[in-house]
Amino acid sequence: MSHLKLPSLPPYQKQQQQRKSYVGFARSTSVQSTSSASNFATSFQLIVTAPTSSSTNTNTKMSTDQKIPVGFVTMDHQVAGHTFHVGTEEIGMLKSVDDGSVLKPAGSPMCAAREIKFYEQLLTTTDKDILPLRDFTAEYRGTQTLAVGSKAVNFIKLRDLTHDIAEPCVIDIKMGRRTWDPLATEQKREAEENKYVDCKNTVGFCIPGLQTHHIASGTYKKYGKEYGKKLNQNTVKEALRLFLNADSGLCRQLIMQILTNLWAIQKWIRTQKVFQFYSSSILIIYDARKLRQILESKGRTPTTPDGGSRSESPINSLQNQLKPNRGSSNSLRGSGESLNALDASGSPIAPKTVYRKIQRSHSSMNNYEQEMKKMKDNYALMLDNLVGVYDSNKEWVHVKMIDFAHTFNNNEVSDGQPASIDKNYLDGIEHLVEIFEELLKQCD
Repeated sequence: MSHLKLPSLPPYQKQQQQRKSYVGFARSTSVQSTSSASNFATSFQLIVTAPTSSSTNTNTKMSTDQKIPVGFVTMDHQVAGHTFHVGTEEIGMLKSVDDGSVLKPAGSPMCAAREIKFYEQLLTTTDKDILPLRDFTAEYRGTQTLAVGSKAVNFIKLRDLTHDIAEPCVIDIKMGRRTWDPLATEQKREAEENKYVDCKNTVGFCIPGLQTHHIASGTYKKYGKEYGKKLNQNTVKEALRLFLNADSGLCRQLIMQILTNLWAIQKWIRTQKVFQFYSSSILIIYDARKLRQILESKGRTPTTPDGGSRSESPINSLQNQLKPNRGSSNSLRGSGESLNALDASGSPIAPKTVYRKIQRSHSSMNNYEQEMKKMKDNYALMLDNLVGVYDSNKEWVHVKMIDFAHTFNNNEVSDGQPASIDKNYLDGIEHLVEIFEELLKQCD
């Protein structure tokens, strides 16, 4: 499926060696624990904005967009790694406007060759020990080389797991205490050993990045590697609770869907002797809008931005906003005009009522933006319910294995010994499953 001619990978050698340089791509035509987990998280929070706004510097964003080919955009929901430089600018993953594919920068020629070899093997294999991986990984769609600015950049194309998810919550969990591969230089080994130390050494995994649409505050929050580097055995659990919107209530349905996928991966890792995974991650994605619907349908009362609580359904909430207040019509006067609240049949005139309510809020309560945002949220949720956006067949949770640039076949590293299971990866997923099982027990 790959359109690029790649070199075969060199055999693993026991002695330390530098990575060789490969000309892999041909140019294509398309060119410590704290007393307050909440305060800990806040101290490393990178972005806290409304979901539709951006903290990116406008001039930098415009400059970057000008370098990206027509038909492609930057990937909004990237939480870790995988960037490339064009001049002094750092650019992450791209997304195809035409088919929605994610374009992941392929990295160095050798890493690219190894990851593409992995995906190509997965496409063509008939090995029953490898076939389960097709369900555990994102769909591979080949490769592509694009001219970004004045630079030819090589990409691996994958399915976008955030497609059709309204409010994506995303977490990248890198598996294993050891994240350097057998061919790593001494400098690379040392650098990797000094990253995410407290977390890797205690639970066997680390969190390079996460983002969540925070239901209680109505904000979008993103945390990067500096946050992840400070996590330890205790705070990593709070990071997962933060990702799951646990302050609005742990959702059994959400955790069960995540666990079902993790259990399947765990079962396979416990027996497979084909691969050794280094610096590979598990990506978990869910839709906060769907979670909000589930919580409200169960009578939960997520805190709203103004400090109140929301206990009624989206439809009832919007209907109540459309009702005129017959007992205090004077309070709905905006500029001295009387409010005609009823039409000839005695029914409320909804648009005019809403207009007056907004006008009153802006002039006398000074919370115009908050009321507008709540109304938009409620309206969006009402539409979802009316048209059945989230039917029983719609996927709103994804759990996938990602990042295979440092994945080795066992015969490359066995040194003539019998193949063995990947104990490094197994250690990480065993601890991750254990934490999610603890969270499941805490569900109402």
